[in-house]
Amino acid sequence: MSVSSTYNRPENTPVALLLALAGMSAFTPIFAAGKIADGLLPVVVLVWLRFLGGALTILSVAAVRQTPVFSRVSGLWKLHLLRAICGVGGLGCSIYAASVLPLADATAIGLTKGIIAIVMAGLILKELITGRHWLAGGLCAIGAYLVVQAAESGGGYGNLAFAGVLAALAGAVFMASEALIMRYIAQREDTVTILAYVNVFAAVLLTGPVLWLIAKQGITWQSLVIFAWMGPLAILGQSLNISAYRRAGAATLAPVYYGTVVLSALFGYAFWGEVPAPVAVLGAVLIIAGGAVLTVPNPFARSRRAS
Repeated sequence: MSVSSTYNRPENTPVALLLALAGMSAFTPIFAAGKIADGLLPVVVLVWLRFLGGALTILSVAAVRQTPVFSRVSGLWKLHLLRAICGVGGLGCSIYAASVLPLADATAIGLTKGIIAIVMAGLILKELITGRHWLAGGLCAIGAYLVVQAAESGGGYGNLAFAGVLAALAGAVFMASEALIMRYIAQREDTVTILAYVNVFAAVLLTGPVLWLIAKQGITWQSLVIFAWMGPLAILGQSLNISAYRRAGAATLAPVYYGTVVLSALFGYAFWGEVPAPVAVLGAVLIIAGGAVLTVPNPFARSRRAS
C-alpha cells in the first residue's frame, strides 16, 4: 500500500463540508483575537501565541500516542516550512483585518481566497474544475464584493478600513496557498506529523522577534497567559480541516468556506453588538447560495449517467 493511499480517503463531499465548517468554526475566535485583545497585545504576539500553543499541544498529543514525529525528517519538510510561512502570513493579516473592521466584513473579504484557490487548484494540482465550481465561486465572489462595499461605506473606520481590506485580501492569498499545500500533504502524511511540523516551524520562526518585542514593550506574562487557549483550539480546527481535505479537493471545499461569514456575524453580534448592513446581508445570502450549489445533488448528472 502506498503512502498516498494510506492517508487518502474516498471522496465524500457532505462529510468533508461538515468537517470543514466545524474546523472554521474553531478558528472564528482566533481570527477575532485582535478585537478581543483590544490593544493589549500586538498582532505578531497573538500569532506567536497561537503557533507556540499549537506546537506544545500537538507535541503532547504525539508523546501520548507515541508518534515518532521527529525520529526521522519528513520528506515533505520544505512544504511544511512553506505552509508555516503561509499560515503565519494568513493569520497575521486576518487578525489585523478583524481588529479594524467588523468581524463579519473582515471574514467575508478574506474569503476571496476561494476564487484564488479554485484557480490555483486547476493550474497547480490539475484538479477538475467544473461549471458548478465556477458558478459557486462566482456567487460567493459577488457576495464578498458586496460585503467589501458595506465595509468601506460603513463609516467610522477612515484609513483603517482601507488598510483592513488590503490586509484581508493579502490574508486570502496566503490562505489559498496554504489550502493547496494542505491538500497535497494531507494525502501523504498523518495528522499528528502534519500539525507538529507546521506549528513548530511557525513558532520557531516567530520566537526570536517576538521575545525581543515583549522585552522592548514590557509585555507581562499575565497578558500572554490570557490567550493560551488559542493554540489548543487551533489544533482542533486544523485536525478537522485536514480530515476535510482528505475527503474532497481544494476546489470543492474553497467556496463552501464562505459560509463561515455567517458564523463571524453571529460571533460579532454576540460579543460586540455588530449588526451587518443590509448590503452585507445580501452578500452573505449569495455566499450561502454559492455553497448550496456544491452541496445540492445535480439531477442532470444522474440522468446522464443513467442514459
